[in-house]
Amino acid sequence: MGGRAGRRASGRSRVLLAVVSLVATGAAPPHVVSADAAEAAGYEARLGAFTHGVGGAERNTNDLNPEFIFPRLPFGRDHWWHLLMPRPHVGGLINLEGRTSSVYAGALWTLPVTQRLFGELFFDGATHNGYTNAAPPDRSELGCAYLFHVGGSIGYYFSEHWSWMATVDHESNGHSVFGIACQGRGADTHNQGFNDYGMRFGYAF
Repeated sequence: MGGRAGRRASGRSRVLLAVVSLVATGAAPPHVVSADAAEAAGYEARLGAFTHGVGGAERNTNDLNPEFIFPRLPFGRDHWWHLLMPRPHVGGLINLEGRTSSVYAGALWTLPVTQRLFGELFFDGATHNGYTNAAPPDRSELGCAYLFHVGGSIGYYFSEHWSWMATVDHESNGHSVFGIACQGRGADTHNQGFNDYGMRFGYAF
């Protein structure tokens, strides 16, 4: 009896020692996914689908959204504010019904909420193949050849590689906010932008 009790006590001691070692070294259990998991290797590819031009002339159409994301800018790696550094990204909104498509590039901020939940904001420049003026009834008059592309996401990490996001984005020329004028039209610059809503999956590698 004494021998078995001694072996059980020894086994418990080894388990306790292993747990203490994990805590002391700052190691995490292998199944825990941190909110920076998508950046483990620095790059990420995403693919999603959006409802295009909600409330506008091009409503009731859909976009395919491929996107590629680069690592965070390498400033302040040893400081907490490194989390505030943006990740460069490029992508496209490809309209599947022949309406306006666009490509964009800019800055993406990814911030942890919990171990698996994260939030994102992005601010980009974009260009498009749509109309600036004199658009037919089912097309938007975008006013300028170059647009702002802004928005945000709420996402969830399934693993250190896979994630899912619900995203809203907006494209317009900024005339209403910044007074930007194009095509020599001054205050009469058209600004029928797009509001898009969709979902995306991401794979970090």
